[in-house]
Amino acid sequence: MANSDNGGLGVVTFIAGLAVGALVGVLVAPEAGDKTRGRIARKSNDLLEELEGQVEITKHKVNQFNESMKERANTLAAEAKAKANNLASQAKNQIGNSAEEGNAEA
Repeated sequence: MANSDNGGLGVVTFIAGLAVGALVGVLVAPEAGDKTRGRIARKSNDLLEELEGQVEITKHKVNQFNESMKERANTLAAEAKAKANNLASQAKNQIGNSAEEGNAEA
């Protein structure tokens, strides 16, 4: 699951790289300034929308991971409590049996 967290960061880095590459490509293209600025604005908006979508996907994945970890922690806590209760019960039985044996010998 940790790999998917790194994947979210990789997607963000990839999109940022695309944005820089697109900006450089548009700036060096032989077009009029108005066309170039318009293209930059459109590309920027497109990349921003894509980045926002990736951020939402990453948030969703993080929330899912958090929920699964909470569930796992609750399960482990319940199992530990059950084992502790079982050991306490066994200890009480041992003490009770030892006391009864001691009383029978006396």
